[in-house]
Amino acid sequence: MNLVIINGSVHTMDYRDTLAEAIAIQDGRIVAIGSNVEVKDFRKPGVAVIDAGGRTVLPGFIEPHNHLAGYATSLLGVDATTTRDVSIKDVLQRIRERAQETPQGEWILARGFDQSAVAEMRFMTNADLDEATTDHPVFVSTRYGHVAMSNSYAMRLGEVHSEMPDPAGGRVYRYPGTADPNGVLGEMPAQDLVTRHIPAYTQDELRGAFIQAVEDNLKVGVTSVQDAAVSNRRGANGYELYNRMYDEGHLKLRVNMFIHYNLLKEMDFSIKTGDGDEWLRVAGCKIVSDGSIQGVTGALRSPYWCDPNESAWLIYEQDELNEMVLDLHKRGNQVIIHANGDAAIDEVLNAYEYALAAKPDPNQRFRVEHCQMCWPDHINRMRRLNVIPNYFANHIYYWGDRHRDIFLGPDRGPHISPVGAAIRAGLRPLLHSDSPVTPVNPLMCVQSAVSRMTDTGDVLMPELRAPVQESLRAVGSNAAFGAYEERLKGSLELGKLGDVVILEHDPFVEAGHTLSGIDVTATIVGGKVMYASQELSIG
Repeated sequence: MNLVIINGSVHTMDYRDTLAEAIAIQDGRIVAIGSNVEVKDFRKPGVAVIDAGGRTVLPGFIEPHNHLAGYATSLLGVDATTTRDVSIKDVLQRIRERAQETPQGEWILARGFDQSAVAEMRFMTNADLDEATTDHPVFVSTRYGHVAMSNSYAMRLGEVHSEMPDPAGGRVYRYPGTADPNGVLGEMPAQDLVTRHIPAYTQDELRGAFIQAVEDNLKVGVTSVQDAAVSNRRGANGYELYNRMYDEGHLKLRVNMFIHYNLLKEMDFSIKTGDGDEWLRVAGCKIVSDGSIQGVTGALRSPYWCDPNESAWLIYEQDELNEMVLDLHKRGNQVIIHANGDAAIDEVLNAYEYALAAKPDPNQRFRVEHCQMCWPDHINRMRRLNVIPNYFANHIYYWGDRHRDIFLGPDRGPHISPVGAAIRAGLRPLLHSDSPVTPVNPLMCVQSAVSRMTDTGDVLMPELRAPVQESLRAVGSNAAFGAYEERLKGSLELGKLGDVVILEHDPFVEAGHTLSGIDVTATIVGGKVMYASQELSIG
């Protein structure tokens, strides 16, 4: 589709921060950008014309750590989302209702539970879940994914019992003072005891959920997703799903797949960074080094504020992680590693330094994903090693007050996600939603970095705020750079892909704490309008 956009307030986000009025896109690429007059020759019969009416036009948003396939499967399960006025009984009732319409023996999956946002302030146990049903195996994932809960039926299938040790890298939680598992499972190695028994979804189920997930991303201006853990878990093989949806024509946005290390190993490392095309591409490999701070599984240098006996654990020993990273690096794979706690960030940077000492590469783009408990010494090391921090700044809004008051304490909690400090140090940080952990909305990510405001209205260390311009780059040109795609996307320039978002209001003038409320008027991918609100005029 060929397209011309006129009468826009076009922020190209190129290195000069050029402003323009109009864009012409032909055969999926930008062929002209400038004034209305400068693109008039492209307004021909058969070419669609959008009158932006003075609205803000930006490069299409890039989600540099999203779980599009995982979000799709989450739509198929029970909504176990909790808020501070919801009780465990409310969640059990939702599961009970699903059980009443589910044949006996079939699985019931749920997602969204947050023990820090429920009246009882605790995880659900197998005894709790057994109240909902004993006729179905039940598996409930937390909102942040690193802790899950299962009923007795699911525990029997996974052979989770009192004599078993904790699996390497995971934890089977026990009832106090006993060896009896209570159904709570920390991290993938423990969760997989149960989840490996979950049967695959049908293709029809996955197709419908995937189409919905894509639409939800397009509505908030996302034109590219970097799925940061394409895996084969919980009833779906993400790699196969993406390829099937692409072949069937359901991929309306671009996807970079970071394959989970376990799946890449299962595939005998047969795919690598760069395989694919502009719509579906293998970006590299994702490794998980620790858990989440709100789940008390993120590995910290010193104990949690809420539990002086707990600083959590690293999933891999340092020597093991070093060799994994070096092997991937030698194979030509880009490596990104999840690290929330400061001890985990230490370990990840050690592994990157080890790999670069063995095989120097000035163009490597190792990344630290989430990078939540990030201190100045981490920022200095990342600058020295040319490592990219990919901040999950939405933690500030969704969990910031609880990090300060419960998990990390007043000395550490306010320091999370120091995006502004990273920018001032010369780094090129990224920002992401980690959807479905938080709702996909790049402008929410920008808002969190710019305002550092929690959902209760508190501001955490305003001196760590980031500028709007640079925060938008974190979901634009920086995000493209973070996947070796800066020549294709991230700014509006001649020859680049025609991926564009049109906004109802200007994020450069709106108050920082209101940016997430800016509506998207249109999302354009390769010159094709993939989403448009009713307010948009297309001629």
